[in-house]
Amino acid sequence: MEIPRGDGDSNAKLLNGRFRFSSFLSFLNGTKLPGVSFFYAFACGVACAITETNMKKILLASCVSLASNTHAFSAEELQLNEVVVTSNRFDENTTTPRSNVRVISKQEIMNSPAISIPDILRMQAGVNVRSLYGNQGIDAGVDMRGFGESATGNVLILLDGQRLNPVDGGSLQWASIPLQSIERIELLSGDGTVLYGDRATGGVINLITNKSGKPAAALTGTLGSYGYKAADGYVAGSSGDLYFNTFIHSADANGWRQNSGFNQWSLSGRAGLCANDQDSFIDYAIYRSENGLPSSISSAMYRDQPRSARTPFDSQTKEGYRIRPGTNIKISDRLEFAAEFAISNMKTHFNNVSFNSTSARDADTYALTPRFKWSHGLANLESVSVLGYDYYRGLVNADYHGGYANGKATQESNAIYWHNDTALTPHLSLSSGVRYQATDQKAAQDAYAPFAMPAVTGKKTNYNDAYDLGLNYHEEHWSIYGKTGSSFRLATTDELFGSDPITFQPLFFGNIIKPQTAKTFEIGTTFKSQDWDGRLAVYRANIHNEIGYDGNLGVNTNFDPTRHQGVEAELGWKPSATLHSKLSYTYTEAKFTRGNYQGETIPLVPRDMLRAQVNWQSPGYGQYVGQINYVGERFVSGDYANTLNKMPSYTTVDLRASWNIQAIQLSLVAQNLTDKKYAPYGIYSTSQNDYYYFPADGRSFYLSMRYDFK
Repeated sequence: MEIPRGDGDSNAKLLNGRFRFSSFLSFLNGTKLPGVSFFYAFACGVACAITETNMKKILLASCVSLASNTHAFSAEELQLNEVVVTSNRFDENTTTPRSNVRVISKQEIMNSPAISIPDILRMQAGVNVRSLYGNQGIDAGVDMRGFGESATGNVLILLDGQRLNPVDGGSLQWASIPLQSIERIELLSGDGTVLYGDRATGGVINLITNKSGKPAAALTGTLGSYGYKAADGYVAGSSGDLYFNTFIHSADANGWRQNSGFNQWSLSGRAGLCANDQDSFIDYAIYRSENGLPSSISSAMYRDQPRSARTPFDSQTKEGYRIRPGTNIKISDRLEFAAEFAISNMKTHFNNVSFNSTSARDADTYALTPRFKWSHGLANLESVSVLGYDYYRGLVNADYHGGYANGKATQESNAIYWHNDTALTPHLSLSSGVRYQATDQKAAQDAYAPFAMPAVTGKKTNYNDAYDLGLNYHEEHWSIYGKTGSSFRLATTDELFGSDPITFQPLFFGNIIKPQTAKTFEIGTTFKSQDWDGRLAVYRANIHNEIGYDGNLGVNTNFDPTRHQGVEAELGWKPSATLHSKLSYTYTEAKFTRGNYQGETIPLVPRDMLRAQVNWQSPGYGQYVGQINYVGERFVSGDYANTLNKMPSYTTVDLRASWNIQAIQLSLVAQNLTDKKYAPYGIYSTSQNDYYYFPADGRSFYLSMRYDFK
C-alpha cells in the first residue's frame, strides 16, 4: 500500500409554469446533437413538475428520450476521468460511480465563490441552505428533499464517514473544518440509512478531507468587507513509510449585522504509517469559535434597518476537539478491513445578556466502526459485499446556571449492516443492503423550585431496521437507475423532553414520540459526453410519524403522514476547453397527506430552486466564475396550516476572479453582488402578532493571496 499522495422577477413566469413549450420540446427531441437528448429529458422533467403532472409521466419522458437518442453520445470518443467515491464506506477508484452519488471535486470547490462549506452546498441541486448569521455558515442548516425546520434531524453530515450531527439536534460547527482541507464532497440524496444509520432520510453529505502525504506547503491571506481577516496554512510531507498533513485556519470579522461579528480558529490534519498492505493513521482536530447572536428582527426593523440586532449583546462560544485513530488493511486481493475509533467533545457557552442569563452545554461522542469488504464471485457473478458494525455513544449535559432546570441525556446505539453490489451482466448491476440497529436513550431533568417543576427521568430502547434495493444499467457514457428503500429517524435527546399541555409540568417524551419511518422510491439517469453532462432524478418518500415541533401544541410530536416528492435536474455544457456552464433545477413538493394539515405544505420548503454557473478560464488573463442562485417562496417556520404570508423568493449573484502569477494566486470574490435584501429564515410570533426574520448578509467582497511553496 503506497503513501497517499493525492493532488492535493421575470423569472417568476418561468418558475410558475405560465407558458407552453411543447413545440420547443418536440424540436429538441428531433435533433441528434450530443447532449440535447438529455436536455429534452431535463425539460420534460421540469415541465411535468411545474404543471404537477404525475410522476409516471416524468419517467416516461426521460426514459424514452434517452433510449431514442443513445447513439448521439455513445458514438463519441471520450476518456472518462477516474474518481474516488466512498459509497460503500470504502474508497474506490472508478469511472462509473453509483448513479445517485454526486461528487463535488476539489477543483470545483476551489474555483467557487464560496468562503464556507455551506456556501459550497447551497449551489447543488436538491440542497437548501439556511444561514442564520451571515455567509460564514455559522449555525447554518442544510435541507435535502424538503424537511424544513426538522432538516437537521433528516440530513446526516459526515466527516470522512464519521457522523457529525450532535445527538441533541444542535447545529454543526462548520468552522471546525477548514474549507481548504476538503478534498471532495459526496452527496447521496435520499440514501444512506443502511450504511450510516438514522437521520439520513433526506440524504447524506460526506465531507472527505485531504489525506495526502505529498510534500507541499501553502499560505493564504484574505481581507474582506466588514472587517473580515483570515489566514490559512497547509503543510504536508512524508519520510519513508510515515506521512502527515496539517491545516490551520483563523478568521475574524465585525459582521454585516450589528452583533454578528465572530472570531474563529481551527487546526486539523492526519498523521499515518503506510507500510506494505496496511495504512494506520490518526486524524485530529481542535477548534474554537466565538460569535454574536443578533437574533431575528421584527418586520418593521427588517424593512427599515435590516442590519440591526434585537439582542445586541448576546453571544456564544464553541470549542472542542476530535481524535480518530484508524487502520485499513488489505488482507488479500479480495478482502479488506477498516476500522476507526473516534472521540469528540464540544463545549458551548451561551451568554444571553438580553435575558440576564447564561448557560452551557458539554457534549461527548464516542464511535467504533469496524467493517470488512469482500470482493467475490458467488454464483459466478462478480460482487462486492460490505459487512460492518457501528457503535455510537453520545452524552449531553446542559447547565443553565440557576436560570432553569439542568438536564443530561445519553444515546447509545449498536448496529450491524450489510451492503452488496452484484454485476448481473457487464452493464447491469444490482445493489442491496440491510441494517439492524438497537438504540438506548436516557434523559433526566432536575427539579426546579422557582417554577415548582419536579424532577423527570426516563429511558427508551428502540429497535429499527432499514433496507435498500436498486438496479443500475450503465453504458460507457450514460446510465439509468431505479431504487427503493426504507429509513428511520429517532427523536434527538432534546426532543425527549416535553410538557403536559394542561398542567405544563415536564414529561419524558421518549415513550410518546414514535420513531419516524419512510419508504422511498427513486428513478434517475446520468450521462457524460464530450461537451455535455447531466443528471435527472425523480423521487417520492412516504413518511409516517414525521418528527417535528408543532408550535400550535407547544410540543415535539409525530405529525400525520407526509409525502416528499420532486425532481432534481442538472445540465452541464462545455463548448470549449476554456468555458464550462452548469444549470440545475429543483422542484420539491412536501405536503401532509392526512390529518388536520392535509394538503398543506411543510414550512420553510421552497417549491422551486434554480442555480446557474459559468466558468471561463482565459489563458493569460485568469479564471472567472459567475453564479446565480434562485430560491422560491416558502411558508414561515411553524405555519403548518399555510395561513400566513409567504416569505418572498430571492435571487443572488456571486462572482469570483483569480489570476496565477507563478507560485502566487490572487483571487477576488463578490458575494450577493446586487446587494439583494432577503431572509433565509422567518417566523411568526403569535404573542407579538408580527413576523420576525433573520436577514442575510448584503454585498461583500473578499481579496485573497495564496502562495504555494515549491
